[in-house]
Amino acid sequence: MNLRRIILTACLLLMILPGIALAKEKPIIYTVVQGDTLWGVSQRFIKDPYYWPNLWSSNPDIGNPHLIYPGQKLRIYKGRIEIIPIGEGEEGGTSDVGAAVVTPDEILLIPTYGGAQSYISSEEEKSLGTLVDTVDNRVMVTVGDKVFLEMADLSATKPGDIFELITMGPKVFHPAREKKFGYQLEKNAIGFQTIQLGTLEIKEVTPSVAVAEIITATREIKRGSKLRPYKQVPDRIPRIFSDTVVEGYIVSDDIGKIALGQWEVILLDIGEEEGLQVGHELDLYRKREATEQADKTKVLELPDIDLGDAIVLEVRKGFAEALITRTTNLPLYRGDKVRTKTK
Repeated sequence: MNLRRIILTACLLLMILPGIALAKEKPIIYTVVQGDTLWGVSQRFIKDPYYWPNLWSSNPDIGNPHLIYPGQKLRIYKGRIEIIPIGEGEEGGTSDVGAAVVTPDEILLIPTYGGAQSYISSEEEKSLGTLVDTVDNRVMVTVGDKVFLEMADLSATKPGDIFELITMGPKVFHPAREKKFGYQLEKNAIGFQTIQLGTLEIKEVTPSVAVAEIITATREIKRGSKLRPYKQVPDRIPRIFSDTVVEGYIVSDDIGKIALGQWEVILLDIGEEEGLQVGHELDLYRKREATEQADKTKVLELPDIDLGDAIVLEVRKGFAEALITRTTNLPLYRGDKVRTKTK
């Protein structure tokens, strides 16, 4: 009888001890600072930059996985991270998940994994540099490695310049032209989706190539990777109104999805030439067509269909990228229109 009791006690202890050990695990309490991303926090604390989708899925109240705010607290355990709801103490309590206060006049933007620079025009493609070689026979290079670059304009390159490494993705076509012609021709592509690989700094310029050092790496970097001047997305973008109404089309989104939603980055076919600026607020809309029952003898001008709002993040020659900040109950698609807000 005693032997049976001893065996049962031992089994119970084996079942309970792991739970006790887990309960006693003391997490690191980390406070988010300006510039943090879920990707970066995952890389820093649990050595797994690709963990952040798990962190996002475990916190469905976070509308955008790339927008975390200074002042938010995280519990960091071995192999996992938890977001502490705003108002909850470090050791317990409950409240709704929230975020640091953002004033109505500005939106807090944290650099995202993939960034707001995920497109390149066909014209800009001609000015890209190329990573042509490194110092050894490894297939991939990473942070700290020396690389050699072929530049479109070597004479304009100087030590200290920072470039963004990218790889070319699918071609992008203008949705309005698709509707007009009914098909896509390769020569009609207006640009390419791009995937960010990292950044490098020019260390030396020789008569034939530029010598650089990789300073960040978010994906695999290989020979043949393209580079363009690095432009940092500012952390805070003031909301500004346009002096004039500028209209354009939504050409694509950051990753080529069909339906678009809140907190996604969209590509627009308007840019510097039209006077568009970072911070310009945009109306997202669709032209309203008369119903089949309407009087066909009358030309009706009906109010536009409201689809939401956006704010411009990045402006270049010929295009811009914007963050969708509000949506209605209707989906957004390529080919829907944008219009700058005026006072």
